[in-house]
Amino acid sequence: MYFLSTFFSVAVLLLLLVPGYILRKTRLVSDTAAKDLSSVLIYIGMPALIFYCMMGVDISDVLWQEVIISILLAVIVHLIGYIAIKLILIRSPKSGAKAAASFSAIFSNCGFLGIPLSEIAVKYCEAFADTADESMSRVRIYVTLFNVVFNLLNWTLGVTLYGGAEKKSVMLRKALLNPCTIALVAALPFTLLGMRLLEPITIGDMEIDQISKLITYLYNICVPVSMCILGVRLADMNIGRIFRSKYMYASFGVKMIIVPAITFALCLALYSFGGIGGELVIAMVVMAATPTATTALAFAERFDGDSAVAGECIVFSTVASLVIVPLFLMVTAVFL
Repeated sequence: MYFLSTFFSVAVLLLLLVPGYILRKTRLVSDTAAKDLSSVLIYIGMPALIFYCMMGVDISDVLWQEVIISILLAVIVHLIGYIAIKLILIRSPKSGAKAAASFSAIFSNCGFLGIPLSEIAVKYCEAFADTADESMSRVRIYVTLFNVVFNLLNWTLGVTLYGGAEKKSVMLRKALLNPCTIALVAALPFTLLGMRLLEPITIGDMEIDQISKLITYLYNICVPVSMCILGVRLADMNIGRIFRSKYMYASFGVKMIIVPAITFALCLALYSFGGIGGELVIAMVVMAATPTATTALAFAERFDGDSAVAGECIVFSTVASLVIVPLFLMVTAVFL
């Protein structure tokens, strides 16, 4: 039942590829549409997503020791991918294809897909049936922090995969001053003070809910627009080439099998010895099992990587997530 619930949830998300695919195939949108929509997501959608998650956190439900552990685990998950893909491609010559495959193996779609999937995982997991609100609050802070680590590493570790194509000072500035980090800093005072802007604000006898509606409207653009972008890019790809790419298979093996499997084993060990709670296990497994980040293509295009390889990794891992993500969640739920 849990497998089917998450399976159909992922299937619905993947169906959102179709509109973008049709629009591009019928030439109703240009080849620059994906790039333009990506800017909307980066500068509006993703910050709103982070802000939304922080507004859904009840600070009294947060286990501070697990906040620290979640940050460390987020770093470890990325390092697992980095080490694994380095070992697998150690004999491959340095090239744009190798850089794109390495980036795709390390960085997951932890925001646009990871956040909604983690909420779905908590909603349908029987282990959290009696503590649904508290569990959801904890998971939101863990996945938000994972996304912060993701953005920091994107502009540091991610850029170095392409040969350090930017100055260190520029990399550091972009890592610290990207839209998602700014959104987290902006939301933090409200979260610490217990001001949950997703709820109506009462002024005298009047309730004002326009702020909560604005945040929700902006947050809701993330998933459909990100999947629409992927559909547009899929329409321009040579589908046959995907299955002939050794770099795609290497990236897929690391991103969708090795990283989530090791993350699951590590989190289960910590859970068994009482080091972490079930919410953190679910959050980390979802973050690790989500497919390749859509930013892989943007980075490949920007830093002279192989954008075709990046696109292949994104599409293949996203389609495969239809089965892989529910499978990992089902196995995780058995042990919680």
